[in-house]
Amino acid sequence: MKKLLGAIATIAITAATSAFADDIKIGLSVDQLFESRVAVNDGIKAEASDRGYEVVEVVADGDAQQQNAQIQSLITQKVDAILVCAVDQNTIERALMAAKKAGIPVVAYDRDLPDSRVVQAFVGPDSTFDGRLAGEYTAQALADVEGEKVIVELIGALNDQNGIDRSKGFREGIASLDNVRLVEVPTDWDSARALSGTQNAFQANPDVHAVFAATDTHIPAVETVLTDAGKLNMVGEEGHVVITGVNGSNDGYQAVLKGVADGFVVMGTEATGRKAVELVADILDGKDVERVNVIPGAFYTGENAEANKDKIWGAK
Repeated sequence: MKKLLGAIATIAITAATSAFADDIKIGLSVDQLFESRVAVNDGIKAEASDRGYEVVEVVADGDAQQQNAQIQSLITQKVDAILVCAVDQNTIERALMAAKKAGIPVVAYDRDLPDSRVVQAFVGPDSTFDGRLAGEYTAQALADVEGEKVIVELIGALNDQNGIDRSKGFREGIASLDNVRLVEVPTDWDSARALSGTQNAFQANPDVHAVFAATDTHIPAVETVLTDAGKLNMVGEEGHVVITGVNGSNDGYQAVLKGVADGFVVMGTEATGRKAVELVADILDGKDVERVNVIPGAFYTGENAEANKDKIWGAK
């Protein structure tokens, strides 16, 4: 009889837990949609689905004021938690404070909000580590180059911590090289600026040895400039310019397969999205969570990229 009652109790608890999970509603506040963001969001939705959570997604299209209003709307809809990738922290902090007042926990993803008084946890790429991987490869590839080593760095947005950290990591990675001249090309994540900036950099510095792209979506711009200058030599050919990048997009994948680029760092987009939902679940369960959670990327070259296609989000 006791075993029967225990079994009934277990079934009841399981049913209650499932019912509770079905009632959980996560507000997903997205800054804007592009390939890697969609890949992370897919991971969020997959993990939420596995847990029986509902996701209410709003996209600000790069408009901080709109995101502020959208977060207010999520609060009105009485979501149980909010996942946010912010356009601008200062603009949305008021809305996040309103979420806190309403008892709604907030987790930031992909872009941290270190100065927020509300955000309980953050999960995103280990951008310093990712940049360092590309830098270490570059340093190894240029180790035998005599004299000055000219490296062009296509820098991401300087108001984006991911861009700042990728640059920091890359410079740490090439620190072992001596006699380096680093040519900085600000891009603000814009492909047109990347193209024009790369053109100017190569015109002013004809003997470039390497290029680092903070996002591998800018590698096609580098390929265009090298082609126009008659300097596009593939990996292993004499005169080849060492090219690396961070992201994991199809642009990067194809460039590596063709031999235009030496390698790229692929972000763990699905793992980031799933971890974001896991953090929400732990917070709702009253568990302590780490404030900062980072997902390191993996470096792939032409020798192993195709064999690891299933791990490269842009190749799927």
